Amino acid sequence: MNYQQKIEEHLHASGGYITAAFCKEHQIPTIYLSRMVRQGALSRVASGLYLASHGDHDGFFFFQYRYRQSIFSHETALYLLGATDRIIQSMDVTVSANYKFNAPMPDIRVHRVRKSWLHLGVTEATTAYGNPVRTYSYERTICDFIRQKADMDAEVYIDLMRSYRRYDKRQPRLLYEIAAQMNLLDEVRQVMELVYE
Repeated sequence: MNYQQKIEEHLHASGGYITAAFCKEHQIPTIYLSRMVRQGALSRVASGLYLASHGDHDGFFFFQYRYRQSIFSHETALYLLGATDRIIQSMDVTVSANYKFNAPMPDIRVHRVRKSWLHLGVTEATTAYGNPVRTYSYERTICDFIRQKADMDAEVYIDLMRSYRRYDKRQPRLLYEIAAQMNLLDEVRQVMELVYE
């Protein structure tokens, strides 16, 4: 099997994308990716990430591939976790307070947190195209919503708190652990008492 056939086999198995890292890992010279771009068989989506003409454009996966320090949060996290049926209008991502994007982020709401909070409650979700992405758990999302209640849409806030009770993967212990680390334990307890009344 030649290099181009190996690339095409991977494209078929992956939903139409391939990375330069995959090629290096499998001893495929990356010049073949450049050749396929020139031939029109691939397009370069981001540095080191290529999409076949028949491939699925997975915006969540591509964004996080390009901005690896970002974690999907807020309404985007709920969407990726399957906890809401609302169609999201723009992506919510969280990064550490000192993280700088190289370019403006249209249609992206960027939330900044302390570096010590960034990885609290991170879990993995699968996009509609079957690709893994990092997102915050429902529990972390609750803490974020409570912390930023004044900035949240009231309807979304109320729905989030009420639906946690019905969420089949809920982890109350994790919720209180995250709340304690974010100095929100009293606020979270108060909200949860109202929800469970």
